[in-house]
Amino acid sequence: MRTHKKGIIAMILDKRAIEMLLQLDDAKLILVIKKLAADAGIDPSTLKIGEKEIAGIRAALSSATDGDISRAGELIKEYKNGKKLN
Repeated sequence: MRTHKKGIIAMILDKRAIEMLLQLDDAKLILVIKKLAADAGIDPSTLKIGEKEIAGIRAALSSATDGDISRAGELIKEYKNGKKLN
């Protein structure tokens, strides 16, 4: 993760970034998720992330394969470019 001059968090999605996310406590991980969502144009107030959801997010991150990470990066690029996601 990198923070730009304007405070915007930019994330290069790779195994290292995932490992960094997994090291965060729940409160910080939720803040990062909401910040990334806001940067992507998603209203963070619509995200309801409780204990159950954060556990699921951690499980998904922990088990992500290189293919999963690659596909997620492609989806993020498509979303940012305004393309319909499949």
